[in-house]
Amino acid sequence: MATNQHARNVLGILGGMGPVASAEFVRTIYSYHQGPEQGAPAVLLYSDPAVPDRTEALLRRSDELLLKRLVESLTHLCELGATQLVICCVTSHYLLPRLPPRLRSKITSLLDTIFAGVLRSEKRHLLMCTQGTRQSRLFESHPQWEAARDRVVLARPDDQQQIHELIYRLKRNEEVDELLPLAEALLTKYRVDSFVVGCTELHLVARRLAQAGDRAQYGYIDPLTMIAEGLAQTLAHTAT
Repeated sequence: MATNQHARNVLGILGGMGPVASAEFVRTIYSYHQGPEQGAPAVLLYSDPAVPDRTEALLRRSDELLLKRLVESLTHLCELGATQLVICCVTSHYLLPRLPPRLRSKITSLLDTIFAGVLRSEKRHLLMCTQGTRQSRLFESHPQWEAARDRVVLARPDDQQQIHELIYRLKRNEEVDELLPLAEALLTKYRVDSFVVGCTELHLVARRLAQAGDRAQYGYIDPLTMIAEGLAQTLAHTAT
């Protein structure tokens, strides 16, 4: 019997911020699928790296163009059939309240996903994110912040700048293995063995640690991995 494609859930990913991280997210989604390829998730990736820099737009209070691009791109994904949306950029989430309800209702928030993971964990995690995310107090403004704050470690300004620079080095496609020692040094400094993937670029680091398996010394709260796992579980449950 032929599958009704119109009845399927379709994940629309707004990527390009940066492009390698959102492409890796697609790889992660399919890495969790087991079984015939015909049962794998339906995914639409819209990757346009020309989107304005989110931190610059936020800090300069010039985010109207960014908001316009988000609305246009998300609308395009919906027109192509997306039933669920993921904005593959944490910093951009500060614009979620200004998106039209028709789009906002379909978005799986990376921040909501992160806080759910933090609250399930008994560890403390270093928040690794961009300057835009930190200076906008995006995490501290979340409804779950008070419940989770004792498990989230905020870096001091000089270390936060190092984290921001590490993220932008990943954006320039520097080798993950060469940048891992910098991340590990920060985790050691703050006496934690886990970090919050507060920028989707760090999904690349999380995936490298996942590949190390039991040899990995550090853990992470990664919303993209959590979404991929949840999608696989939902499809497996639907198939049974």
